[in-house]
Amino acid sequence: MVLDLLFNLLIYPLKQIIEFSFSLFYHVFKNPGAAILGVSLAVTIMCLPLYIVAEKWTELERDIQKKLEPGVKRIKKFFKGDEQYMILTTFYRQNHYHPLMALRSSFSLLIQIPFFLAAYSYLSHLSLLQGRSFFILSDLGKNDALFTIGSFTINVLPVLMTLINCASGFVYTKGHSLREKLQVYIMAAVFLVVLYDSPSGLVLYWTLNQVFSLTKNIFMKLKNPLKVFFTCVCAAILFCDFYLLFLHPGSFKRRLLMTVVISFIFLAPLFVKGISRLIDGVLFPLLNSSKSRCLLFFTSAAGLFLLTGLFIPSSIISSSVIEFFNIDGLGSPLCFISNTLMQSCGLFLVWPTFLYFLFNKRIQTAFSALSFVLFVCALVNTFVFVGHYGTLTRMLTFSENIAGRVLPFVMVLNLAVLLLLAAVSVLAVKYRFLNVLTGISGISCISLFAAGLLYSNVIRKSYNELSLTYSPQSAVELKPVLHLSKTQKNVVLFMLDRSESAFFNSILEEDPSLKDIYTGFTYYPNTISYGGHTIIGAPPLFGGYEYTPEEFNKRSDVSKLTKNNEALKVLPKIFGEQLDYNVTVTDTSWANYQWIPDMSIFEGMKNVTPLSLENTYTGLWMDLNRDKVKENLVSSSIKRNMLWVCFFRISPPLFRDAIYDDSKWWNTDEEIGDIQGFIDYYSALYFLPQLTDFSSDKPSFLNITNDSTHSGFELNPPDYVPAVKITGTGTGEFAKVSGYSANVAAFKLIGKWINLLKENGVYDNTRIIIAADHGIGKDEVVKKLYNGKLSDGFCMDHLNPMLLVKDFDAQGEIKTDTTFMTNADVPLLLLKNLVENPVNPYTGKPMTDSIKKEKGAVVTTNSTWSPDQHSSTTFSIKENQWYTVKDNIFDTANWSKGRQ
Repeated sequence: MVLDLLFNLLIYPLKQIIEFSFSLFYHVFKNPGAAILGVSLAVTIMCLPLYIVAEKWTELERDIQKKLEPGVKRIKKFFKGDEQYMILTTFYRQNHYHPLMALRSSFSLLIQIPFFLAAYSYLSHLSLLQGRSFFILSDLGKNDALFTIGSFTINVLPVLMTLINCASGFVYTKGHSLREKLQVYIMAAVFLVVLYDSPSGLVLYWTLNQVFSLTKNIFMKLKNPLKVFFTCVCAAILFCDFYLLFLHPGSFKRRLLMTVVISFIFLAPLFVKGISRLIDGVLFPLLNSSKSRCLLFFTSAAGLFLLTGLFIPSSIISSSVIEFFNIDGLGSPLCFISNTLMQSCGLFLVWPTFLYFLFNKRIQTAFSALSFVLFVCALVNTFVFVGHYGTLTRMLTFSENIAGRVLPFVMVLNLAVLLLLAAVSVLAVKYRFLNVLTGISGISCISLFAAGLLYSNVIRKSYNELSLTYSPQSAVELKPVLHLSKTQKNVVLFMLDRSESAFFNSILEEDPSLKDIYTGFTYYPNTISYGGHTIIGAPPLFGGYEYTPEEFNKRSDVSKLTKNNEALKVLPKIFGEQLDYNVTVTDTSWANYQWIPDMSIFEGMKNVTPLSLENTYTGLWMDLNRDKVKENLVSSSIKRNMLWVCFFRISPPLFRDAIYDDSKWWNTDEEIGDIQGFIDYYSALYFLPQLTDFSSDKPSFLNITNDSTHSGFELNPPDYVPAVKITGTGTGEFAKVSGYSANVAAFKLIGKWINLLKENGVYDNTRIIIAADHGIGKDEVVKKLYNGKLSDGFCMDHLNPMLLVKDFDAQGEIKTDTTFMTNADVPLLLLKNLVENPVNPYTGKPMTDSIKKEKGAVVTTNSTWSPDQHSSTTFSIKENQWYTVKDNIFDTANWSKGRQ
């Protein structure tokens, strides 16, 4: 516990700087060795001010030691034992010196330790280095073993590192005392022992550090070291700018932004002069008042700490406690807040305080003013320029692409407001309103602390309630819970959430054996759903045309919740009561409008058994497949990403897309997806054969919902199973599109279940429909399948769900039927020839597809996914969010704006 605290406070901030630097340079050069070189250079440059201060302290210590040396020698010559100690102590006190001050001479060595620990923590476990080469180093993830004598190998790089370290020390300690020289050489020997068998990537980093240290020491011996150094840096920046603008293959927008950012280094001398004048002029009241300076700095730093460490994390988790419930067995989500609290404390309090007291009062003045401006700007960005970026998942990534979500006007307005705030803050210092500024930061600290405690209390109460009411029963054994009949008819509906229709042919192309499994099925590619999110797309699939969004909204006198639950219960009620089938319903989406479906809505219905298969078999799967997943991956990712979400929230909108980094948050770990969330769903399909028997004494209806296809988690082809390291992509047409892997996995697992039915002679007397509530929505699919785009930019593929139908006794190869279908046809297809003229048991109206035949499908592009974002009785859909679609959905001419 103490070590974790020290790590988060002292080492973690440095580790994040190293990881960000590595990721940045890896983005640029696409080579881990070059990225390590960049990290080493960046760390060296960032540490230069510390080394300069260390050198001053060392010189000061040498001067004092030289001054005191004659007196110390005389005392040691004439006195011994306790008497010598007492006289030496008195002598030091008279000269205002303490022996502990001698540590100042070792400061340049001491500051290397936390950076070394941070680099060791990061690079020694970086999977990206495994198997990657750099010049003569064949594998950066292993020791170099460059020289071999028989069966004995010698790691050359650590030896080279030590020689360079000694050379650097020789230059640095030239003319210094023997004690200082010994310190350097002993430290070099220690690093040789520690790093000798380490991965060559880590040793390369430290070797480059010694090269740059040697270069620094040589520079310090020059007449004008800063000018020469700045000239070299400018040359390096020019090279980077040229590479980014003309050679790098990445996004031009990001390349241009990176070029602009690093090019600010050219203006460094102007910045230094400007800040110096600012300190001597406008900020003089701060420079002249130690108390005001300290108070403003600490209240501002504390404000940033409370905002990022407490307020933002607690507000995020309190909005959906159930998503963070007992992740990886950690219990209360408060553990994620305490973790972020420590990280933020180290980043915004511990290290800034260390730096504040390290420098003189001029630098302290700049620190104080800058801290206040950053804090005020962070508050404005967090509470005023919030932005709308879509749904934040429990892995702290957005469910949709956030690029282009903020208008350029908003970005310009934000920058103007921030510049105005900075100017007002500086003028407030000039006109001696320091108490006002300190009051603002102090009151903000108290407010953030109180709000954070309030949110934390909500989390605590919600967790305690969930512990009593939501306790998913992890199965300890596999036993059949799905019962089919060998002698009577069976009807099965698989609702695969967000299963993509366009992927099906690609899946068959990649794995032709599935064609022999899915015999008798008819594939309907020309199928449309009524909404791009489950809340709107699922009710028609389960309840039919009365629950399409347009018809749903016409019954405005009935609550939205009631209509939703009606739709989910239509089929179980007809099959259970009217047809006297044994009905099993699992994990029905948004049951009772709960994120984790509340299956109690089916309790008490005749012949209906509600079950939860998702979340239930995760533990069993994990026990059987320990080699396929990283331990505590989900909780580790949340602990790491939460602080980056805070950076995102407090940053200007202009930089948020870059901070998000396409959902990676500058993470270099190759496996960062929500594997546990995926396994929660995947395991239900994985164990489907073991969960099924053929003991039903009556006809059977299985209504199975599964969310595994909703995941964009990558799996290992060709079997498409979870793996610690993904070794490639599939060969299908859409194999590289996000979500493809999960779709292949689902069809492979359902295929194994179909083989079980065939082996037991149950396939022919079973009607099976595999359907989805909506498609994924990918531009790659639109480009290949559609003849154009809609004028408003809506991705039509979002409304193209999977629809596969296998009727009783159907045989032969998979057929493709291009008839215009909707997912509201599913109830009619399930009831076909079983119920003559079916009637909705809740409204008494006939269940028909007459609406589709008369005017096509009236669909919506509304992107509001959560029930509480709509009104209490209807879906909140604007008029410009309606389309009427007929006939061939892949022809944009058949998409008419509005409701016809």
